Amino acid sequence: MLLQPITQRSRGWKLILLFIFLIHSLVLAQPPSSPDDTFLFREGEILLSKGDTERALWRFKKLITDFPKSPLINETKFRMGICYTQLKKPKDAIRILNELFPTFLAPARMVQVFTLLGENYFELKDYTNALYWYGKGILVPGQPHEELKKKIKFIIDFYDSEEELNSIESLYRGVYAGGYAKLKLAQLAKRKGHDALAKKMLIDLEREYRGVDYGIFAKELSESIPPPPKARYTLGVILPLSGVHQPFGDKVLQGIQLAIREFESPGKIPLISLSIRDSKGNPLEAEKAVEELATKEKAIAIIGPLLSHTSERAAQKAQQMKIPLLTFSQKEAKGDFIFQNSISLSDQIQTLVEFATKELGLKTFAVFYPNSPYGLHFKNLFVQEIPRKGGKISGMVVYQEDQTDFSQEIKGFFKIEPLLESDGKRKKETEFKSLHSVDGVFIPDTHDRVAIIIAQMAFYDVKVTFLGSNAWHGSSLTSVAGKAAEGAIFVDAFFKRDPSPLVAQFVQEFRKNYQRDPEILEALGYDGAKFLKDILQSKAISSPLELKEELRQAQNFQGVSGLKGFEENGKAIRTLTILKVNKGQIEKVSP
Repeated sequence: MLLQPITQRSRGWKLILLFIFLIHSLVLAQPPSSPDDTFLFREGEILLSKGDTERALWRFKKLITDFPKSPLINETKFRMGICYTQLKKPKDAIRILNELFPTFLAPARMVQVFTLLGENYFELKDYTNALYWYGKGILVPGQPHEELKKKIKFIIDFYDSEEELNSIESLYRGVYAGGYAKLKLAQLAKRKGHDALAKKMLIDLEREYRGVDYGIFAKELSESIPPPPKARYTLGVILPLSGVHQPFGDKVLQGIQLAIREFESPGKIPLISLSIRDSKGNPLEAEKAVEELATKEKAIAIIGPLLSHTSERAAQKAQQMKIPLLTFSQKEAKGDFIFQNSISLSDQIQTLVEFATKELGLKTFAVFYPNSPYGLHFKNLFVQEIPRKGGKISGMVVYQEDQTDFSQEIKGFFKIEPLLESDGKRKKETEFKSLHSVDGVFIPDTHDRVAIIIAQMAFYDVKVTFLGSNAWHGSSLTSVAGKAAEGAIFVDAFFKRDPSPLVAQFVQEFRKNYQRDPEILEALGYDGAKFLKDILQSKAISSPLELKEELRQAQNFQGVSGLKGFEENGKAIRTLTILKVNKGQIEKVSP
């Protein structure tokens, strides 16, 4: 009786077990479920550690695609940056690493990201950006920096030209790469025999880059430079050698150093040594420098300052100390010990107007000028000079210093109207006619802004002879204005392509020493120093007072900037050059 139910129950359990087995088999036969973000990340890390970079990168890419909101996204992107770096795909590495910057990065991770960016820019041979990112890594506090410093020095060690090293020193001034570039510049200067320049750089290096690991090499180099033999005369120099005006001060200084170094015989006691002071663009510093040079250094004369706002106090102090001062400022300074080795605005106007009226035969003129002291002064001088030479001022137009659109001023002055067909319809959107005309337009402004004005006048079909000051002497005049600048006339004191042997030799020597072409500031510095040197070589000068008297009498000097000597009021006697734009190039016209 009991057997049948038990048998039936046994068969039921067997059926249940068989069902469970079939279900389990079906589950095992299904493909595994998609891996989660943690699984992909760990698998990618394992593959990356084994050197299987391509497959690791695939895992990381899949994580970002499938789990865009995963908390592992930033770590994944960082590892993708490592993968791309190892696979020599720098552009992809730079792109993915830059995506990390909007997020929070711990200091250690930040250094790693900066280092990877430096590596990839190095791979692209973009060494400037490589230095930038390595340098940012060094600035992260509390982290090891030795490897980054090695990488920076490795890059800079490949540079051997003064121009390249100067560029790095200027671009990274105040940080690790800038100081190392200055050390390399000092080493280069010493190899060329420019011990004084090398010494100055090393002094600056010690002052500006305290505690750097290459300081010991700078000290060794400094100790290897013998003290210069005592020169017969000390010449003081005051220039802005730090701050925003440093590039201009450096240019003048290079011209001065070239003039003093020329014709010096190795091993012989030099005639002149330079005692250099940094005005820092500060009138008080310039005044203090004059007193130090006159009393402590016993300078026979001083060259500088460069900037107008520093020259006034320096001139007053030089007059008080009775020491000749050859300033580069265009601002008039009074005193019989003050000499202005600058291109005066009045000389520029007289030379320009004389050429425009006599040689070009221009009769009527307009002035477009900026609302600035420079523009107003030039405008007043031009308006006064034109009637003296038989010309006529037809009108004046003022504009703001930061202005870039001059259409209203041009249309208003020249009475511009659209060109019409006989039936009264406009011919074209870009065709105009002017109802007012002049022979010449004088624009006392810089070459970049002048180029914009000239181009806009050409658009309105204004046909005149454009006239300008030495501030026109720059690349923008032809590159921006293009054909519109053809025939433009302006004045300057120096033209590097002047065929005269004097200028050609100066340009050649400057290139040889500094691996670049000189400009007007270098020429002014060179002439000022050479003018003094010629007098000191030819005369038995024993005091600043005697030198002052000789400076006032010498008027036969031949300078590369046209300098001949100085008038009784200290103003430079200088022959200016007329330059003209011809076939897209600036060329000399006169004298």
